[in-house]
Amino acid sequence: MPTLLTLVLCTLNFTIGILSITVLALVAHTLTLTSSPPYVRGTSRSILFWPGCGGIVDMILFIILWHLTPRESVGQVHQDSHEDSNVNADQCQEKKRKYFWNGLVFVASFIFGRPAVVLVYTFVEWGRAEKGDMMMGKGYFTTETWACAASQAGVEGAGSVCQELRAARYLLIPEVVLGAAILELVICMKSRFSGRKKPAEEEAASTATKA
Repeated sequence: MPTLLTLVLCTLNFTIGILSITVLALVAHTLTLTSSPPYVRGTSRSILFWPGCGGIVDMILFIILWHLTPRESVGQVHQDSHEDSNVNADQCQEKKRKYFWNGLVFVASFIFGRPAVVLVYTFVEWGRAEKGDMMMGKGYFTTETWACAASQAGVEGAGSVCQELRAARYLLIPEVVLGAAILELVICMKSRFSGRKKPAEEEAASTATKA
């Protein structure tokens, strides 16, 4: 029976995965709609593939690591154990648990950090870019701002590109919020494990000495 924490983390993780798939689908679809002029900067569109593809990979990695990570208390393992072989086995289990928790924190950091970086970059690029006129001015166009301007001029397919890139950009906001929640939960769980590990290790050392 899965615990409440497992259900919460899996729900958050799957939601982020769905958002990542949606972002990837929206950005990929814009490639088939219309071609932008060479003076348009396509970086803000290309970088959206990163949280799209990466978010899917992170979702799978997190599920695998979460279900492989041992979460039982060491004190429970030592409760009826007084032999050196069992103590050594439990110490190996502790190392394994530590590595898996570090892996979970690492993956959770990417789940939060990747869309956060792309979110900041795309909004900064959008803010600095030319808007409202297809003619090249002193600044530059992003694919989204050019498509929005081109749609007003009647360019076929430009309106869909404008709407889909804008939607993909705004979908990063809930992805960052949910990623922050996952990272915070994983760090709290790792801290709880680290806090209760020291008494368990002292108990193991005491048992080994008495034996």
